[in-house]
Amino acid sequence: MKILVTGGGGYVGNILCRDLLLRGYEVRCVDNFHKGQCDALIPLIENPKFEFVHGDVTDMSQVQDMIKDVDGIIHLAAIVGFPACKSQPAMSASVNVHGTQNILAMREWHSENTPLIFASTGSVYGKVEGVCTEDSPLNAVSQYGLDKLKAEQLVSQSPNTVSFRFATGFGLSPCMRVNLLVNDFVYQAITNGILNIFQADFRRTFIHVRDMSRAFIFGLENHKKLKHKVYNAGADHLNWTKRELAEYVTSQTGAMIHYADIGEDADQRDYEVSYARLSEEGFKCKENMEDGIKELIKVTPLLQIRHQYS
Repeated sequence: MKILVTGGGGYVGNILCRDLLLRGYEVRCVDNFHKGQCDALIPLIENPKFEFVHGDVTDMSQVQDMIKDVDGIIHLAAIVGFPACKSQPAMSASVNVHGTQNILAMREWHSENTPLIFASTGSVYGKVEGVCTEDSPLNAVSQYGLDKLKAEQLVSQSPNTVSFRFATGFGLSPCMRVNLLVNDFVYQAITNGILNIFQADFRRTFIHVRDMSRAFIFGLENHKKLKHKVYNAGADHLNWTKRELAEYVTSQTGAMIHYADIGEDADQRDYEVSYARLSEEGFKCKENMEDGIKELIKVTPLLQIRHQYS
């Protein structure tokens, strides 16, 4: 089978392309590298089952070409996170919503039987009272959450699709992102020796990037058996408060913590998430927070930060 991975050069996509190749799939990786990062894919070029296409999901003619002859689609391409979407709202709508519309339209034209796995986000929930399930009200408040919700709803209206509402990613990738909460905590602790924490007792939920890749492949290989259109993707043991996370990071690094009174999460994420629905389908995360943080501590001296805070 040949699998199209849009946004395949990014933080998650780099892991996913490698995992798909290891499982024997052919991979067509599409990315436009608007952040300028591409070196991480170079080692894959020598693999005869790997094809790279420099492409943009907002261009319908390019989408038509990228979908030709594929047996499955994993749609990652997006402007990710509320800071980037807030600063570029038109681009957020163009990529996150209209880009998804283009993928769906070309998929319908070629074959709606082609399975499509979509990368949604827990940011579609906004503020939640109590434990968050897939049936909790959707009250997205940020540009990122609103645009991803629109895209997810479009995907769910099409047959043979599965959307994963991912927790916040963390962990090592050939294309590292440092502006993710866990990754940032570790980087700041080692680089500056101090963590500045606001809303310390807000509960957040996480998923290791390797488990994100495993979830996509699980969805691809089991899409006919999955009972629902949408799944929360994460693990119950990865529901941590920011205070718990900061204290563990400082216990491993010796950094200090400063708890601030100013600052807020634009997505209003302060809740525990249930992953029972996906667990009942047979998927469970393998990675834990403690080992992930120890890996991040080891890699931090090697990191060269490029375009992460722009």
